Amino acid sequence: MKTKITSLITAGILGTSLASQGAISALTLIDDDFSSSTFSVERFNDEDIDTDKWTGNGDWSISGGALTSAGTTGNSTHLINSVSSTATYLDKVTLSFNYSVGAGSTLYFYSTLFTGEPGATMDARNSKTDGTYWANDFNTQWGSSPNFRVGFAGPDYNLSGGGVGGSNTANAVTSFVGGTSGTFSQTYDISGFGGGDFSIADVSNVLAVFTVNAGAVGDGAISIDNFNMTAVPEPSSTALLGLGGLALMLRRKRS
Repeated sequence: MKTKITSLITAGILGTSLASQGAISALTLIDDDFSSSTFSVERFNDEDIDTDKWTGNGDWSISGGALTSAGTTGNSTHLINSVSSTATYLDKVTLSFNYSVGAGSTLYFYSTLFTGEPGATMDARNSKTDGTYWANDFNTQWGSSPNFRVGFAGPDYNLSGGGVGGSNTANAVTSFVGGTSGTFSQTYDISGFGGGDFSIADVSNVLAVFTVNAGAVGDGAISIDNFNMTAVPEPSSTALLGLGGLALMLRRKRS
């Protein structure tokens, strides 16, 4: 894993001007209010990355400024964004979104942090009706010769807990039962992933997945809005960066 000490020293030398501009405070991974996003009913391919396009089955759509599901057949919807950062002090991820889950459905959210680049033949599916999804399409080679599909190279980690990315509901970051609504907000520590000293600088792509287990009831409509994932620093790292900038300012005044 990339060392944090060098990154912290470099950021401290840059001074408080960067801090005041927010350049060293956080990194937006996904920020979607669904006002300009698109949706497509098809397989998810590598060319869909960074397009703000959610891909899923016909039960999902984007309408009225929200990501919605009729909640009749379940299934999943995905989005993948690239991550490009050398900020090793960004070792937390905050997740927030508004949700509404109709009676008879359960909403699940998954997120995987990838450390390798996607294969040119990635061809991920968007089915399964039990609240899971085809995780192997993203993180392993699948299919049969000569039509192999290749996911992301390198280890990948669940946002929650750092385990190997998986589609079982036990690996979901969070879930919500039918008849509930509100705002979800949580910060996840990724510093211990992969044996430790892990940060957003080790991440190449982030996957967001919503799935629905519709059960036997067909009125469990889903609505998701104001979705945000942001990499943030450890509070002690922020303080260290501020002290670095202050020390630089004092040194300049004395000279």
